Amino acid sequence: MQMLSPRQVHLDFHTSEWIEGVGAQFDAETFARMAKEAAVSSMTVFARCHHGWLYYDSWRFPERVHPHLANRNLLVEQVRALHAQGIKAPVYITVQWDYYTANRHPEWLIRKPDGAHEGGPFSEPGFYQSLCVNTGYWKFLQEQTLEVMELLGDELDGLFFDIVGIRPCTCAACRKEMLEKGLDFGDEAQVRAFAKQSIDRFKQKMSAFVREHNDHCTIFYNAGHVGPCTKDSKEAYTHFELESLPSGGWGYLHFPVTARYARKLGKDCIGMTGKFHTSWGDFHSLKNQAALEFEAFRMLSFGFACSIGDQLPPDGRLNAATYRLIGKVYRPFAEREAWARPSTPLVEAAVLTNESPLYEQQMSDSILGAAQLLEELALQFDIIDAEMDFSPYKLLIVPEDVAGSPALSEKLAAFTVAGGRVLSCGRGALDNGAYPACYPARYAGEREAYPDFIVANGLLAEGLEPENEYAIYQQGAVLENAQNAVLFARAPYFPRVGRKFCSHRYTPSAGGEAYPTAAWANGVLLFAHPLFAQYRDCAPGWVKQIVKNALDLLLPERLVRHDGASTVTVSLLDQPEHHRTCAHILSYIPVRKSATIDIVEERTQARDLHLTLRIPRGFTRARLVPEGIPLAVEGERVTVPCVDGYAIVELT
Repeated sequence: MQMLSPRQVHLDFHTSEWIEGVGAQFDAETFARMAKEAAVSSMTVFARCHHGWLYYDSWRFPERVHPHLANRNLLVEQVRALHAQGIKAPVYITVQWDYYTANRHPEWLIRKPDGAHEGGPFSEPGFYQSLCVNTGYWKFLQEQTLEVMELLGDELDGLFFDIVGIRPCTCAACRKEMLEKGLDFGDEAQVRAFAKQSIDRFKQKMSAFVREHNDHCTIFYNAGHVGPCTKDSKEAYTHFELESLPSGGWGYLHFPVTARYARKLGKDCIGMTGKFHTSWGDFHSLKNQAALEFEAFRMLSFGFACSIGDQLPPDGRLNAATYRLIGKVYRPFAEREAWARPSTPLVEAAVLTNESPLYEQQMSDSILGAAQLLEELALQFDIIDAEMDFSPYKLLIVPEDVAGSPALSEKLAAFTVAGGRVLSCGRGALDNGAYPACYPARYAGEREAYPDFIVANGLLAEGLEPENEYAIYQQGAVLENAQNAVLFARAPYFPRVGRKFCSHRYTPSAGGEAYPTAAWANGVLLFAHPLFAQYRDCAPGWVKQIVKNALDLLLPERLVRHDGASTVTVSLLDQPEHHRTCAHILSYIPVRKSATIDIVEERTQARDLHLTLRIPRGFTRARLVPEGIPLAVEGERVTVPCVDGYAIVELT
């Protein structure tokens, strides 16, 4: 596996033609020195931006050079200055957004079924009028990429192609090809499937073209998400960059979900956040240091490299305050990366994703709720799709909206026969109205009268108040012929429908006969309710307690448990070449202080944290690294006196 440079900056430079003196204040030595002092090891610089302008002296497309580019050699000088400081300099090329091209080549625009172009009107600000790579635009992209490769030669470290997504299109070129393939361009599903094939083909063709001229540079195609949508074209990439700015629309749950899937695709990964308080284009803002620490260190806790987004001001001078901030994060990052890269994550479970390969960033409430809840319980897990191998895991978790199929049913049966355990919720793995044959109950439709009220007794009721009944607000399934029922519920007096209602929210429990809402047999624990979507919706503590009890039943010996707050996260990375396992502990708390984004303002200290670890390697010694502070070890238990935001425990 090719290892990425660990501490990167993605230096946006989308610069309007209405601004003069572009790059006029650029000083190569100062530019590179500031990056070096901030412990940056790679900086992505711009060949062509979303406005469509070039930042080098083009001989193929002189008309596209930024009209006010004062330094005609800006790109080359940036690359050489960074190289002089030992810093890599991949090059950015935009693909589907290019305002210059969109204005001049309407025949290359992506077209909706009604003939309108994708993106806003040209009379309004924004460069979001998307371009189709099946048109003559492909030839231009090929030639401009070739020009960059010729310009830099062996100095080219990498190519970052941006805005390369699945965008359904019915332009003339796409309609022609769809007709030739016998596809109906009036069918939305067929158009989307064709768009997926088209963009995968573009990536494969472009990578092959690049390799004809350069055998070493990195290649990445950015769509703002890495997931099942990426798997079919993964061979076109050298690595994966997981764009995930928590304050920029992705939120704090996006990264751990995409990271747990992307690391299964067999390539090195880098997370990408931003120095911005909000998102891209927020030139003058600075993210809180604690927030940037959390985002960068969380990437490291997955064994990933880190990229921090910045934007170069039009005059070409880096913002000194930005690089002081980045340095405060990247210097401690550099001190710790040896205990994370390279490494192998230790996992005991996998969560099946329901993400469609035809969509980017289509994360359901169930997968987001599962990721949140399971991290809070310190479960070590991957996120996989149904085509991946189940055998490395002791436990497979099937959220409520994972579609079933005969193939999935067979894989689940084989998994349980081999000793694996399954936790399934609601309609998870349902195929044509039936659960897999290995499930311990029969699906008999959705329960009409709900919510259900969980009776707090039995095997899964540990930690619940025995005199209380607990509402599961979301609609559950009716379980028939339930084998070994381990959780029961009662129904409301009547469903809240039309004029028949009681009080503000729902009709209370009628206190009648309890019926099964969870069954456990043959290695499968089946819940009638969509517990993970329910947790995502309003995070009931009793739902987490029920899932915790379920995990204790299914995995009594876990890789790690701790007695800290639920906001403490622990990830285990194994490093066989160093004969050690490292526990990465994070203690930062995002808070919804604003109406739109979560804020991390300070580190949160976790004191006297006790870890209980049952790891394959075994250990007799533990220490905090890189500080080298020995920790008390009692059998499988390690005591960490204080976690100040981030701590790494080396176990040998």
